[in-house]
Amino acid sequence: MALRVLCCALACLPGICFADTNRPPSVGEARAALLRDVRVIDSGGVPGVVLCVGAHAFPVVGAKCGRAVQPVAAASFYGKGRVLAVGHPSFYTEEGTSKADTAAFINNGVAWLGQGKATVAVYRNQPVAKALDAIGALDVTEIPSLESLADFPVLAVYPDSLKPDEVERIRQFIVSGGGLLASGIGWGWRQVSQGKSLATENLFNRLLGPAGLLISSEIADRTATDGYLAAFPLPAGVNAVQAARLAAEGNVSDPVLLRQINQTLCAAKSVLPPRQTELSRSLDALMDSPAAARLPSPEQPLKAGDIPARLALLDHQAGWLARPLDVWPAHPAAAAYPGLPPAGAPRDRGTLTIDLGIPRWHGTGLYAVAGEPVTVELPAGAEKLGLKLRIGATTCDNTHHDQWRRAPKVDLEIPLTAASTTVSSPFGGLLYVVVPDKQADSAEALLEVTIRNACRAAWFKQGRDTPAAWPAAVRNSPAPWAELESDKVILTVPLSAVQGLDDPSPLLALWDDIADQDARLAAIPPERRFAERFCADVQLCAGWMHAGYPIMIPEATAKDLVDLEKLRTEGDWGFFHELGHNHQNRDWTFSGTGEVTVNLFTLYNMEHVCGIPPRKTRMGAPGIRAAVRKWVAGGKRHADWCRDPFLALETFVRLQQAFGWNALEELFAEYRTLSPAERPQNDAAKRDQWAVRLSRITGQNIAAVFDAWSIPLSAEARDACAKYPRPADPRLFEDVL
Repeated sequence: MALRVLCCALACLPGICFADTNRPPSVGEARAALLRDVRVIDSGGVPGVVLCVGAHAFPVVGAKCGRAVQPVAAASFYGKGRVLAVGHPSFYTEEGTSKADTAAFINNGVAWLGQGKATVAVYRNQPVAKALDAIGALDVTEIPSLESLADFPVLAVYPDSLKPDEVERIRQFIVSGGGLLASGIGWGWRQVSQGKSLATENLFNRLLGPAGLLISSEIADRTATDGYLAAFPLPAGVNAVQAARLAAEGNVSDPVLLRQINQTLCAAKSVLPPRQTELSRSLDALMDSPAAARLPSPEQPLKAGDIPARLALLDHQAGWLARPLDVWPAHPAAAAYPGLPPAGAPRDRGTLTIDLGIPRWHGTGLYAVAGEPVTVELPAGAEKLGLKLRIGATTCDNTHHDQWRRAPKVDLEIPLTAASTTVSSPFGGLLYVVVPDKQADSAEALLEVTIRNACRAAWFKQGRDTPAAWPAAVRNSPAPWAELESDKVILTVPLSAVQGLDDPSPLLALWDDIADQDARLAAIPPERRFAERFCADVQLCAGWMHAGYPIMIPEATAKDLVDLEKLRTEGDWGFFHELGHNHQNRDWTFSGTGEVTVNLFTLYNMEHVCGIPPRKTRMGAPGIRAAVRKWVAGGKRHADWCRDPFLALETFVRLQQAFGWNALEELFAEYRTLSPAERPQNDAAKRDQWAVRLSRITGQNIAAVFDAWSIPLSAEARDACAKYPRPADPRLFEDVL
C-alpha cells in the first residue's frame, strides 16, 4: 500500500519520476527547460555517473548502470545558485558538442544556470571556451583567474583542474546566485590518482558534495546507439535521499525497485564524505539494524534486498581502504573467501630474491592470515624503488554487483616506502611483491626481501622445485590457495584443485606450449617480460571469465585449469579465449571483432596443441551454417554481423580454411613491423588494411570476400585488391552469394 501511495506521488511531477517534499517545486520545470528540443546527448569519451545525494539535486539525463539507472547529467539548486554537471569533460568540447543534441543541451543549460542570461566564463580551458563559442548562441569569455568571477552569471569549469584553495571561492559564487557548468569523471580520476579517495580528496566532490552531487567510479552506459536519451525513464530511487527513505520503510517488494535502491545507496556510500548529512544519518540508521550482520558466501549471497548488510560491508571497506595501515581485525566474511588456515597453523618467515628486471607480481609462497600483521623488510635504499606489497591474488571488485558471493573487495596493495612495513588485512590472501614496470625497465638487480608472520602456501616453480617434493608441499600447506609457476604462465587455484596433481611439471610444460602458440600467431617472441597469470575467484567482477593481469576465472573451473589430460585432448575454449585477448592486436581488430579475432588464438591452440582443427570445434556445428543463412535472409546487415561473434568468426574461419594459418601468421607479423605513421588510425583503415595486406599475401582479391560478407571497405582498398584474381575457393562464399 505504501509503495502504491508513493508511486502516485511520484507521478505528480512532470518530466521526472520521483518527488521530494524538500525540493523546490521548480524541479519539473527545470528539467523540462534543460531538455527542450533535446532528444539525445553524447560525449567524446566514456562518461561516468553523477550521483544525486541531496534533497535539492535531481537527475537530468539517465544512463544504464549495471541493471539500474544513474544520471550521466544531473543538476541542483544550491543556495541561491544552480549547478549542472555531466559525467565527462568532453561533453563540453568540440568532440561532444558536434554530436547529437549536445549543443542544444548546453545552450539550455547555460540559460537555466544564468536564469535567462547566456553569458558564460570558462576558467582556464581554451578547448571548452572554443567549443562553447562555436555553438553561436552564447557569449563566451575565457578567464585566466577568478578575480572577475562576479562579472559573469555562469562559470564553466572542470573542478578536478582547480587548485584546492579555489574550491571555496567557486562555492561562494554559486550559493550567492551564480550558475556552474561542471563536469567530472570519477572512474578516470581514480585510475590516475594513485589511490586517492573519491570521497575525501576529489575536488569535484569537495566542491559539489554540499550541493548534493557526487561523482562515483561507475561507468554510465549509453541508452541509445548515438548516446543518452533525454526521455530515458528515471525510476524511483535514483536520488539517494529518496532511496534511503524507501529502504528505511522496508516494505518494497518489487525486485526492480529493490535493485535500483540497492545500487543507488551502495554507489552513494562508496563516495560519501565523513561529514554528517541527512543521507549519511539515514544510512547509519540502516547499518545499525540487526540485518546488517548478515555475511555473504557462495552458498548464501547477499542480494539486492540485503541493503543494511551491503552498506555495512561498504562502510568497512571504505574505512579499510582509506586507512590500510591501521590495525584491522579479521572480518568474518574472510572465512568464506579467500579463506582461513586451520586453527593453530604455524606462522613462518620467508626470505626471497626478487629480480627487479621482471615487472609486476612476484610470488612469495606465503599467505597473510586475515587480521594478523605481516611485516615486510627491505634492504637499505630499496624503499625508493617503488615496490609494493600485494595481499590477495584476485583483482575483482564486485561492489557494483546485484549479488555478493563474498565481500566485494578483498585485495590490497601497499607501497613499501620504508625499510620495514607492517600491515594487517581484514581478509588476508596470498602475498606478492610488486615491481613497477618503469623500475623493471631500468633495473638489472636482485633484491632480498624478508616477510614475517605468514603461513606457507603450496607453491611450485618450474626449474626450482622438484616434483618429488610437491605432494608433501600440498599435504602440509595450511594456506587454502596454491600457485603453479613457470616463466610463461602462473596458475593460482584453491589448494583443493591440486590435491590430486602429483607432478605439476607436465602441466606447466603444456601451458608454456599454449602461451608459445599464442606468441607465434601474434608474431611476438616466445620469451616474455613477465608470465601470464590465471586466478580463480568465487565471483568475478565481469563476465564468466575475463582477460587481463591476471586472467580471472570462476573457481568452479579451477579443476579444469590444472587438468592436464583434459587440456591436452579437449582443450578449453574459455581459457584459450581469455589468454588470446592478452595477445590480440588493436591494429587488426576493428569494431565488432573484439570478441571475434581473439578466437583465432582459441582455434590456433585447439589445432596446434590439442590436434582439433577448427571444423571439429564449435565452429563446425550445424548452427553456424544456419546463422549464416538467417543473416543472409535478413539482408546481410553489417551491424547484425557485428552483433553475432560466431557469425563474424565464420568469416575469418573461412579465410583460414582457404589460405591456411601461415597466411594469418604472415599477416599479423606485418603489423608488428609498422611504423606509427603506417598503423591504421580508425576502423575504416583497419578494415582496409586487413583486405589489402591479406590480398598481397595470398595473391587473391580479399575485397571480394569482405564485400560478400558486407564488411565495409573504401574504394581505394577495393582498387588495391582488384589487381589480384577473385578467390576460387567456393567455401569463402558458400550460402553468402
